[in-house]
Amino acid sequence: MKTTNTTSAIDVAFRQYETPAGPLYVVMRNGGKRRFLSRGAALNNLAHYMVSTVFRKLGLPTNEPYAPVFHNGMLVHRIGDHTSDYLYAHQRCVRRLRRILARKRAIQQWNEKYDAWVARRDELMKQKPY
Repeated sequence: MKTTNTTSAIDVAFRQYETPAGPLYVVMRNGGKRRFLSRGAALNNLAHYMVSTVFRKLGLPTNEPYAPVFHNGMLVHRIGDHTSDYLYAHQRCVRRLRRILARKRAIQQWNEKYDAWVARRDELMKQKPY
């Protein structure tokens, strides 16, 4: 990835590296860092890091309360499922991340076309008869 002075937070949090085995996605956000082989899993985990941090800062629960359950004759406490608020926030975050990345991809494609046009224009101007 080409780094510029306008590197955004999404570029820092979500990176793609080309490896011989295929693309490798690295997600870094709020102290968490993980590597993934699929783009979807990387986006889901990036959204998880972002949403869980916001919920923790606001003091909102991300999971239902613990439930006592007997497992192999022992009483254990099983963590509850995610709350509906957390799931909705996670879905919104994934949608927004996908929209941001699609927009960045469209801008990058336009810039490549523009650079090709400028190069072609410069060549034509050099060949212009006087």
